[in-house]
Amino acid sequence: MIPALGHLAIPAITPTTIEDFIEAKRGPGGSIRFQGKPLSDASLRTGLLALRLILQRAVRTKRIPANPMHEVEWRGTPRIERVDPFSGAELRAILQSAPEHDADFATLLQVWMQSGMRAGEVCGLQWQDLDLQLGTALVRRTWSRQRLGPTKTGHERSVAITHPVVDETWEWRPGTTETARSVVGGLQRLTVRPMDDPEAFVFGRGRVPLSSMDLHRRWRRALRFARVRYRSPEQLRHTFASTLLSRNAPLLYVQSQGGWRSAGVLLRVYARWMPQAHAGDPQLSVDGIPSATPAQLRWPLRGAAGGPSTM
Repeated sequence: MIPALGHLAIPAITPTTIEDFIEAKRGPGGSIRFQGKPLSDASLRTGLLALRLILQRAVRTKRIPANPMHEVEWRGTPRIERVDPFSGAELRAILQSAPEHDADFATLLQVWMQSGMRAGEVCGLQWQDLDLQLGTALVRRTWSRQRLGPTKTGHERSVAITHPVVDETWEWRPGTTETARSVVGGLQRLTVRPMDDPEAFVFGRGRVPLSSMDLHRRWRRALRFARVRYRSPEQLRHTFASTLLSRNAPLLYVQSQGGWRSAGVLLRVYARWMPQAHAGDPQLSVDGIPSATPAQLRWPLRGAAGGPSTM
């Protein structure tokens, strides 16, 4: 705010002044930290909150009659989810080639593919969060911008890490295929596995989590070796949701596993992958596999109320 508004007297800051400031910040070059880039809505919102408080104090001290922020209307840019999921064949290619070059990272990828976690949640996993016998992980922190914090929603959740996302099957329930269950063996074979320290990170070095830079470097290499078209690693989360929903997994189950704020978010982003969206096609398929019959889709099925089957 200082470069744009610091030279102005408080009474000179009008609604038009603020709207011009917002427009400039949202345009190319609006960000000071990243040259040529617009300022993100999150950063802009923080700045406007500070400006509102400054102007409100000016109202209390009688410097201005009213807060001009009250006459400013603005909304953040609508978030566009760029969903470009991987096919089952692409996931299998990645998992088949990755162990030859980086077995530990292949295990990380399989956990990510089969759980629907966010990148920071995968990197933030500690050994004390895992139950290898049940094939579950307790997601209760995230590693982002070189610091640990709570999950995006602020809530802990227990997730299954054995969903058969990679397999050519109509099944969505965790632990139903040998490939899905193999992730447990991969975790047991990790090169660095300090079981005597429960706070050690599963995919880091002791109490040092895997860095975002290292994650993306190894991800690019894994896709290059697998000869799979590049997409950001966060597409693994989109792949998890679109795959389970296309197999008729219950909407609320997918929401709870992935930690989305509401079922409405899933509907807005992933509705086109749900069989109901293809009512004219009675044989919707996933990777060429026919969808399940109504008798096969009764839920809850075997296992606990959350849906997982026993391993």
